[in-house]
Amino acid sequence: MDAKTYLEKGAELFLPHTSVDMVIMGYQDHQLKVLLQQMATKWTLPGGGVGKEESVTDAATRVLYERVGLSNQFLKLFTVFGNGDRSFRDEFEQIFKAVDMAWNPDLWINNRHITICFYALVDIQKTEPTGGNLDLPVAWHPMTALPDMWFDHSAITLAGLEQVRKDVSSEYVSHNLLPEEFSMPELHRLHETILAKKLERSRFQKKMLALDLFERLPKMKEDAPRRKPFLYRIKNKDKSR
Repeated sequence: MDAKTYLEKGAELFLPHTSVDMVIMGYQDHQLKVLLQQMATKWTLPGGGVGKEESVTDAATRVLYERVGLSNQFLKLFTVFGNGDRSFRDEFEQIFKAVDMAWNPDLWINNRHITICFYALVDIQKTEPTGGNLDLPVAWHPMTALPDMWFDHSAITLAGLEQVRKDVSSEYVSHNLLPEEFSMPELHRLHETILAKKLERSRFQKKMLALDLFERLPKMKEDAPRRKPFLYRIKNKDKSR
């Protein structure tokens, strides 16, 4: 669906006043990153409408697949943004003028929208980011250096980060950001990056191994800079999602 069709037919195809927004996170170069799409002079989260015959989770799964080419990823609904005045007429007008499109103040996108917010954790090396049906430029941005964003998407992004910080300490979902085989030092560094604080390494490793989630493999990480650590994988990844 191109932009013209989306704007003209969206009100007929999607549930009124409802959308999903996706905080898609990956880990690269020891940085936690989020996938954003460029719209005129600023950036937004990937998202979209919820089809009239589609569940909310199916809509989020569809958007995730459209944007990074992956399915069966860790996906979690973490909040809803739905203030009574949540509409962005003025910002949409700025966007339309910036891209030299005719502005129509009666477009359905100018109405109040409630957005259901999900975060997804992906192995960034397996992704093939695209701009979706609207073919917008996309890029990974470090969580520590977010660009200017339209709407309330900066607040949604930071709310997603806070939820991930809670979840890595209670549900141990962080491995979804790593390749299927990883070392304990890599997992340790990932947790330090997400939580933005130092963690005592030996205590962290004992805690992780006590969870009985990880299977040690009979091989070591060959490209480690010093002592070569053993590699691990999740015992049953489907159950750990």
